[in-house]
Amino acid sequence: STTAPIFHTGIVSVYQEMLAWIVAGCGIVLGACQLDPWQEQCTSAVADARTYFNQAAEAYEPWQVAGIACLTTWLLLNLFSFLFGHELSWFERTKQYVFASARRIPFVRNKIQSEVKKNLGGLERSTFKHRDNWKINRTIPARGMSIEQVIKELDKLRVMAEPDKRLAEGRVTGTIYVGGRDYQKYTDMMTTVYGMFAWANPLHASVFPGVRQMEGEIIRMVCNIFQGGPNSCGSFTSGGTESIFLAVKTYRDYARTTRGITNPNMVLPRTAHPAFNKAGQYLNVHMRMIKENEITRKANVSAMARAMDSNTIAIVGSCVQYPHGCADPIEELAALAKKRGVGLHVDCCLGSFVVPFMKQAKKNLGLEPTYENFDFSVDGVTSISADTHKFGYAPKGSSTVLYSDRKYRHAQYVMYTEWPGGVYGTPTVPGSRSGALIAATWAALMYRGYDGFVDATTAIYKATLEISNAIKTIPGLDLMCEPDGPIVAWNSNTFDVYRMVGPLAEEKGWDLNVLQFPPAIHMCITLAHTEGDSVQRFINDLREVAATLIKSPNEKATGVGAMYGDSQAMPDRSIIRDIVTGYLDVILDVDYHFGDKPEADKTTDRTD
Repeated sequence: STTAPIFHTGIVSVYQEMLAWIVAGCGIVLGACQLDPWQEQCTSAVADARTYFNQAAEAYEPWQVAGIACLTTWLLLNLFSFLFGHELSWFERTKQYVFASARRIPFVRNKIQSEVKKNLGGLERSTFKHRDNWKINRTIPARGMSIEQVIKELDKLRVMAEPDKRLAEGRVTGTIYVGGRDYQKYTDMMTTVYGMFAWANPLHASVFPGVRQMEGEIIRMVCNIFQGGPNSCGSFTSGGTESIFLAVKTYRDYARTTRGITNPNMVLPRTAHPAFNKAGQYLNVHMRMIKENEITRKANVSAMARAMDSNTIAIVGSCVQYPHGCADPIEELAALAKKRGVGLHVDCCLGSFVVPFMKQAKKNLGLEPTYENFDFSVDGVTSISADTHKFGYAPKGSSTVLYSDRKYRHAQYVMYTEWPGGVYGTPTVPGSRSGALIAATWAALMYRGYDGFVDATTAIYKATLEISNAIKTIPGLDLMCEPDGPIVAWNSNTFDVYRMVGPLAEEKGWDLNVLQFPPAIHMCITLAHTEGDSVQRFINDLREVAATLIKSPNEKATGVGAMYGDSQAMPDRSIIRDIVTGYLDVILDVDYHFGDKPEADKTTDRTD
């Protein structure tokens, strides 16, 4: 995690800070010299220093003395800036420099490139393996296809890797959050809604007043779910990443206006979603990642407090966090934020429409109906991100960002008043947006209703508890933390947990998420897991695989599991960035670039 600098003082530059320390030190010394016990000693020390300096400078001309003084000051300022004036510690920067220098050596560079290409070749084959006999389209058809032809081609693409079958069997972690007995009826409704508003664009509110009305109602309904007051507000966004991006932008601009901060940072647990880091890169906001509590996996509030300074514009907590499924101590974080006068953003993108209904769900399951407060009912919570396209059961591409007060949302807006095309302003990142997504999200909330969300949460939490309680009884497996939402995470202190990836994912067909720091695996429970015997089948497979692996505890993972293990152990993280860069290229292309096309790939170019 990033080591926060020790001597940040906020809006002043590092050079002004150094001057402030010098002035303060001189003031203390001069003040002490006025006291009777030290006055004579100070006078004598100053006289001795003056004599020593004058004698040392006798051999130099005045311009040389001035030059040496300027050079020494410049060196000291740069040394101070290197040690304390950067978000990364000097150790991290030195390590990066050493690795970067090593990669310039031809032998090292060629070896790394060879290994990276080898890994990317495997990822490429894995990505393209489902294309079967598909004809690749490299240009638009000379003559357009008929509607029947288009639908026929789309149907081939729809069944690649059989996602519908895997969903129906409850084998996919997260990803597709709908499911259950009314899945097809629900899908048909969404298809109808999309058709009704396919061409609607809320950018033109006067042309589509119905879409504008639905958007406003979505925001109001979600604010009420999260206990927002009459002045609470928000925006409809394209997903959790945009919601988080807008929250970071809001705090940056609000702090710049109200506090004059020009070098902002945010303090957040290491377990917070990477969208915060993405926003930080886009918006030039430093993200100080603080290691979580190793026992509870929750945010370490005291460590976060130590990382804050007068440049901190907000802190972050998750409910629930993605890796391990526990909720950060929001009430403690809110008290810290309020004490320091900064915002607190609660990321409920994953918890979304599960955690607000947990108390009632626990009551339905005969459990103590308690859940730590995390929403706007907590004094100090100033913003929340909540995805409607996860457990709100709306189609992908919909989320909300909420604020406790309109003053924050005003800092979110972007406007340009000098454009010859007219005065321009938008509440979120896009200009034109899909009215169909807004309509589908409105339909999802209206169809489900309060009782429907409670029922869904009850079923999901019941399945979550069944799996987490079973893991506690499986020799060799350890539960990472008690689940506060729909995530169950486990590791092993007996064998390499990454060895489970092959048997569970590749042999038994379970889609799982692999974690790092420390090694672990998690399953995100959805409605698809609550029907039939999906949960019991998963528990049986976990038990079977663990029983096999525990017989050879010292073996290391192979295949995909080995890749995760190797990446976690690699000290030069730039190599991992190279692999991720290559993988992103792979998923955006249709050709093999890191290896030869395998014989099993029967794709051809479309020529008709």
